[in-house]
Amino acid sequence: MFEGFDRSAVDFLWGMRLNNNKNWYEEHKEDYKQNLAKPMKSLCEELFCDFYGEIGYDTISSVSRIVKDARFPHAYPYRDNYWFTFKETRQDWWVAPAFYFELSCEGWGYGMGMWSASAGSMQKFRNAIEQNPDKFSKLVKTFNKQKIFTLDGDFYKRKKGEVTPLLDGWYNRKSISCSASFTYENETVFTPDLKPFILDGFRTLYPICRFIHNAINEE
Repeated sequence: MFEGFDRSAVDFLWGMRLNNNKNWYEEHKEDYKQNLAKPMKSLCEELFCDFYGEIGYDTISSVSRIVKDARFPHAYPYRDNYWFTFKETRQDWWVAPAFYFELSCEGWGYGMGMWSASAGSMQKFRNAIEQNPDKFSKLVKTFNKQKIFTLDGDFYKRKKGEVTPLLDGWYNRKSISCSASFTYENETVFTPDLKPFILDGFRTLYPICRFIHNAINEE
């Protein structure tokens, strides 16, 4: 059962940043397994039980690896951040909304995003906004009332068009993220309360996520 992360998990991430080599990692491998990997896996599995039953379409969960992919060149072999994602089952899952939770040296955060959205998926999203402006306006108004998540993502250099001032900030982005970030002064991350805290936040994002999901999966 998830009981919160121990502060030693943050110490490990800092150690990894300052000593990013195999010798240091091998010496602290048990710290990684017990203080970072084990609680992250528990949090992921327990949250996913609720998430899967609520989101309304097929998803899978995934916990990151501390070792970077050896198929690609990296300046350093290990990550100094650690996360899990809840994502669609499609092979190109990165073009669709994915939920995440992350620990880093500086703090922790969670949210939902399409960080590598394809041009095609964003066009389908824009089409859905054009076809259902009133519906999406209601979703955006509700999103704007919450105080947890911030809308982010790169804008196109040249606008794709104009809908309404309320919707243009969504319509003209080439990627989307709704994220919340905290320093470790917010100690929720070290308690069992983290699990319901994240789930309540995810629930705030469900409506917009479902709108995007339906848009990009429409034939």
